[in-house]
Amino acid sequence: MKLFLMLVATMTCVSVAGWATTPACAGYTGWNNQTNPRTDVAGMANANFPEGSSSSYWDADIRGPLGTVLTIHGRYPLARFMSLEITTSDVLVDFLHDTSIVSDPGENNPFVSGTVNGTYTAYVMFGPKPSNPSQNTIYTGSLKSVHLAYRIYHATNPNDAAAGATNPTIPDLWLNGQLLSNCPVQPMVQPSTATAWGRLSLTDWHGTPPTASQKLPASDPPVWFIQDPATAHFFPNGANYYMGATLSREFLVPNTAHDIFVVRWKSPTFPNTRAGEAVYTPRQVRFWSFCTDDPFTTNVNRCIPDDFSSLNPNGYIGFVVSDPSSKPSDTALTRYYSKWVPWGALDLPGDVVYDRARAPWGLDSPVHYYNTLIYRQTLADPSFTQSMANISKLPVAQQKAAMSAYWPVSGYCSKANFEASGFNCLIP
Repeated sequence: MKLFLMLVATMTCVSVAGWATTPACAGYTGWNNQTNPRTDVAGMANANFPEGSSSSYWDADIRGPLGTVLTIHGRYPLARFMSLEITTSDVLVDFLHDTSIVSDPGENNPFVSGTVNGTYTAYVMFGPKPSNPSQNTIYTGSLKSVHLAYRIYHATNPNDAAAGATNPTIPDLWLNGQLLSNCPVQPMVQPSTATAWGRLSLTDWHGTPPTASQKLPASDPPVWFIQDPATAHFFPNGANYYMGATLSREFLVPNTAHDIFVVRWKSPTFPNTRAGEAVYTPRQVRFWSFCTDDPFTTNVNRCIPDDFSSLNPNGYIGFVVSDPSSKPSDTALTRYYSKWVPWGALDLPGDVVYDRARAPWGLDSPVHYYNTLIYRQTLADPSFTQSMANISKLPVAQQKAAMSAYWPVSGYCSKANFEASGFNCLIP
C-alpha cells in the first residue's frame, strides 16, 4: 500500500520476509501458521496488518516445478467472506473468493444460496494463467515457490476461528499425491488479557519517543488515500480495497491541546449475518471494518467491524481513537453514534510485541507512538459507485469529492470539545 511502502522504506529495522511458522505449528508441512490475535499465545503471528475483529488466516509455503498441481479440499466456512490466495514475497499473485469457488457435486455454497456449508475442491497450478482459466484454479505464473493463504472474515460465531467448518475443519492440501499435515486450529486465548495483544487497550502510552531516524511522515489533519490490492504489499486481500492514514502522538497532549482523534463517514450497507441475514443479500459491500495498527511492527491493535458500529439515522458512523484516560464518556459516544477504538500501548513492563522478522519491541522502543489507520471494504457491489474500488480509478485529486459522504472526515480534538459538540469539534 502506498503509505505502507513508505513506512517500510523508513523502517529499516523491519524485515520484509514472509510469514514465519507459528511456534505451536512447527514441523507441519501444510498449514503451519495461524493469524488471529485471540489465538496467538506467543504474540508472534500478529503481523502484516491483519483484520483483527474476528477474522482468521492460515498460511503455507508451497513449492514445485512448473506443471505441479496442489489440490485443496475444504468446507465453506459460515462467515462473511473467505478466500484462497497466493503471494510472492508479500504481493498478491492470484486468488479465488468464496462466490467464485464452485462447490463439489451435490454440495452447497452458502455464499451463493442456502445455509448448508458444503465442500469444494480448488487447485493451485504452477504455471502461467491461460486466457480461459480452469474452474476453481489459481495460477503461479513463472513462480515455483509461493505463499498460500486461506482467509476467513467475520465468522458468524465469533468464538469459532474455523467458522463452523468440519471434516475438514481447515482445507486439506494434497501435493504430488501426498496429504500435507496441517497444524490443528489454535484455540482462543482465555481471557484475552493473558496476552500482550489483549492488554493493548488497558494503558496510556508510556514508551520511548522515536529518534530522528525513526520518525515517520504524519500531518494534522492526516491525509487519507485509497489502495488497490493489485499494487499493495503486506499480503493484501484480493477482494479488498483499503483506505489508510497515519496518526502521530506529536499532535496530542502535551504538544497540543488535543487528546483524541475522531473520524466519521457514511457507512456502506452490508449483510448483517450475525443478525440472521444471508451473506448473499444484495448490499453495497460484503464487509467493512476500521482498525488501528502499529506501523513499526505491522501489528493490529483493534478493529471495529461493520455490525458493531453505531449508525446514526442518516447512516453515518464515527470513531474516537485515544488512550484509555482520554476515552469520552459512554453517554457522549452513544449520543454521537461513535465507537471508541484504543490507540494501543504496552501495559506491563515486560510486555513486548513482535515485528515481521519476529524481533521484539518493548517500552524502550517507539512502538505505538504512531498509528496506521486502515479502513477496509470487501467485495463492493459494482453498482456502488462511491466504493473505494470505483473511486480508486479516478485521478487522486478527484477522489475525495467523488466519494463524497463515504470519504472519511477526520482530525484531532479534545475530549471535552467532543463531549460538548461531537464531530463539530473538527470545525475551527
